[in-house]
Amino acid sequence: MSTLKTLGFLAVLGLTLWPGGHASRAQEVSEYTVKAAYLVNFVKFITWPDKVYDDDQGAIVIGILGDDPFGATLDDMVKGRFIEGHIVLVRRFASYDETQKGSLRKCHLLFIAYSEKDRLRDILKAVQGSPVLTVSEIERFPLAGGMIQFDQEGQRITLDINPAQAQKAGLTLSSKLLQIAKIYRTE
Repeated sequence: MSTLKTLGFLAVLGLTLWPGGHASRAQEVSEYTVKAAYLVNFVKFITWPDKVYDDDQGAIVIGILGDDPFGATLDDMVKGRFIEGHIVLVRRFASYDETQKGSLRKCHLLFIAYSEKDRLRDILKAVQGSPVLTVSEIERFPLAGGMIQFDQEGQRITLDINPAQAQKAGLTLSSKLLQIAKIYRTE
């Protein structure tokens, strides 16, 4: 994905990452600021099945599992933010254990940090069958059964997506999102 496509996607997402929206300031934006912006704005490009907003008073819940690379950046982006009438909340889970299965399944989007790579199979199994969009930067994530992987080509953040996994979870990914990603197919 070219720098223009990346910046174009961020513009489509309706996000201004830097004051005045000047592209010349793009180099000043950190990798995890861009990734946090993607996480928040993925919500606009996903359709969840009916009745997924029943918990947390109809909030959209972004879960961070493992060592949190976003810190206050993500909190600042979602503070007081509503998407399609739903407030956005962030929930953090220090590391995976079996007792968290129910809480993880209540997330709309779950970012699985690199620190959880040795538990990835168990995590994906825990949320399997629930409408949870899984996102990570763990290598080969879409081939392991995840949905969206942040990758990098030089200084550009790219997306690798496995739409079949999203479909199995009852999620519909926007064609706008799929157009800017490398698509993986698994059986």
